[in-house]
Amino acid sequence: MKWEKIEKTVNSFGTTITYAAQGTGRQLLVQSRKRPIPHANGEGTWDLTTYFVLANGETVKECRRLKEAQEYAEAWWTERSEK
Repeated sequence: MKWEKIEKTVNSFGTTITYAAQGTGRQLLVQSRKRPIPHANGEGTWDLTTYFVLANGETVKECRRLKEAQEYAEAWWTERSEK
């Protein structure tokens, strides 16, 4: 599948980038969510990025890498479309 970046949102909670799988009518998405995490000593933050697979608006899985999320989404979609 080919993935297309369709949206980027930046706010005080972090940055969210949404990718859509072409040919799925935007029913299959992967979201990259970068959030600031406070340091244990209370000084400053560090960024944590996780990737969420969304199918028909519902979260299916959370992954640590974009490639892992996209591969899971493609396998999930293929499995569902074969039925």
